[in-house]
Amino acid sequence: DVTDVSSVRAGVGKTIETFGRIDVLVNNAGVCRLGGFLDSSDTDRDFHIDVNIKGVWNTTKLVVPHMVKQKYGKIVVMSSVTGDMVADPGEVAYATTKAALVGFTKAMAREFADYHITVNAICPGYALTPMVRGMAEQSNPQNPQSVIDDIAAAIPVKRLADPVEIGELAAFLGSDESSYLTGTQIVIDGGSTLPETLSMGV
Repeated sequence: DVTDVSSVRAGVGKTIETFGRIDVLVNNAGVCRLGGFLDSSDTDRDFHIDVNIKGVWNTTKLVVPHMVKQKYGKIVVMSSVTGDMVADPGEVAYATTKAALVGFTKAMAREFADYHITVNAICPGYALTPMVRGMAEQSNPQNPQSVIDDIAAAIPVKRLADPVEIGELAAFLGSDESSYLTGTQIVIDGGSTLPETLSMGV
């Protein structure tokens, strides 16, 4: 539970006890609960902040000392195209928290570069995850599949990402093959942020 510092501390401690070090941290826990800005409650706002921002902060703060000590580490932050690049109605809380993670990534990358720690953000478009299925159900409880089909139709590659494809990018950023990348945002969205209009063109 990334919102519970004691839970995170226990997980980090178990990892160190088992493996002796932590080389890679992927901050992947995230939530999205759709709701209009004027209708949303402070509880909804805090739900997003507690998981999407504080969860990343809590986990990273407990892992980084081990990386500093060993003078090596790879941190991957799961942001989104939502917030920093695009947004839909009902996503204010989610977009706010995901945009904040871009600033977190850049500041952390700069602060810990001397320790050979890289920090990069992944900005996915829509992937066929339980969270996205839940958002589709919130958008159209009678026919959530129609929401997913409409999303796919608007993406140039005509499909949502397989979560494995996002994981493969995370694995690359956690490897030494990405050693000269830090403070970056890598968009993986099937081209969904490319269209400029819905009517212009051939």
